[in-house]
Amino acid sequence: MEEFIDTGKKAVTHAEKLGADEAEIFLYKENRVTVKFVGGVFASRGGVVKGLQGTLVRIAEPWIKKKGIPITTSGTKAGVGIRSVVNKAMGFSSVSSLEEEKILEAVETSVKIAKIRPADPNWVSLPMLKKPLGKGGVSDKKVADLNVEEILQLCSDCCVVASDYDKRIMQALTMIAAASVSFGIVSTRGIETYDNGTFFNMFVETKAKSGAEEVASGDFLMTRNYPDNLRSIAFNASRNTIESLNKKPLPEKFVGTVVFENVSWNELFSVIFAYGISAFNVQENRSVYKGKIAQQVAKENVSIVDDGLLSEGYGTSRIDDEGVPKQKTPIIEKGILSNFLYDNYTANREKRETTGNANRRGLYGPPAFARQPLITPSNLLLMSGKRSLGDLVEEIENGVLVKGSLIGAGHSNVVTGDFSVTAENAFKIEHGEIAYPLKPCTVAGNLYEALNSVVAIGNDLKTYENVVCPSVAIEKIVVST
Repeated sequence: MEEFIDTGKKAVTHAEKLGADEAEIFLYKENRVTVKFVGGVFASRGGVVKGLQGTLVRIAEPWIKKKGIPITTSGTKAGVGIRSVVNKAMGFSSVSSLEEEKILEAVETSVKIAKIRPADPNWVSLPMLKKPLGKGGVSDKKVADLNVEEILQLCSDCCVVASDYDKRIMQALTMIAAASVSFGIVSTRGIETYDNGTFFNMFVETKAKSGAEEVASGDFLMTRNYPDNLRSIAFNASRNTIESLNKKPLPEKFVGTVVFENVSWNELFSVIFAYGISAFNVQENRSVYKGKIAQQVAKENVSIVDDGLLSEGYGTSRIDDEGVPKQKTPIIEKGILSNFLYDNYTANREKRETTGNANRRGLYGPPAFARQPLITPSNLLLMSGKRSLGDLVEEIENGVLVKGSLIGAGHSNVVTGDFSVTAENAFKIEHGEIAYPLKPCTVAGNLYEALNSVVAIGNDLKTYENVVCPSVAIEKIVVST
């Protein structure tokens, strides 16, 4: 990592020589191995292969289950992003290389851009140096050392576990990605810092068939360390799929209490709520929370924090992507709105301190070094309750349980909070029990209103990237098939 710092120093010095008032260098390196494995399709289970040939297939099934279609990728992404400031105008450039000559060329480009751009009247300065509060470096050598062959074996094993759950499972897919990341920030404001970490992602999807009906579901895991029991994810994926068989339509439109499983609620919460608590969106009049600090915006049983220091959190590190120390920031305390999330730019606009929420990374899109920082939660945590998902269901006389991924969550109205999504794994609740699975249904409501209608909160926290949620029971939700 010292090489990162040395390279950064040379780059910011070069920027100053070219006329930059300020400069910041973001250096990034990622080693990633990804394997997607589609397990064998068991034709004999569907009655496609019959007679002697079918018998031979069934005898060979244990061997067939270990075979499949692997898709593997591995490699390194490395590069540098440069922000240069001239007369309050920002110029940004990036290069997918750590070679000194190419970095200096990118510095020259960023300075040239800054010189021709108009001044930003809200610009104050880059962040100043501060001592990190956390240890950072959430890293597991076992994850960092995983290779394609080892991950392929893990994928194959999980597909076997998934297919063994029930003879109606027709196909299993497992995808595992292991990454090791190092990044550093050097600026003319005295910041010379870095951090590193590992990331392990796993996703299992299964398909089942019973008669003419076909269903699919899955489960996933996102963590910083090598998990103890991968097979449980494969088991859960098949269980979720099988319990969705024999679907029925809702007799009529339903308006009432809906239990959102942690995965389902996470998708809505992460898209809409994270947008609403961004200080930039508040400042630009794009948040319903503008002017509501110290006001009640949720039920008293709702408390939400963003914890950049969370032990083994997916978004935990010593520093954010501007080199600012990460911290724990209360957002809603017993229903009262207490804070927004800030990066350096938005904090300076209000003459306050940044909360350390500048982020350049995402699961999809350009690499981190090719992005400018945006306000993003570190580990946005909806504080859990004391009840299991089963307990939440038992307390409802008439309702709906929504599980798994939701189609259309990403297209929700992030400004107003309105959502209308399709749930393919939903269930009717009657007299405190799961009565039957539902055909794909539309689930509609408003997330901000939902936070004021939370009946109960579960204890089953689950992480998806930088958001951690339990299951929740919410009133006044509309469901229709």
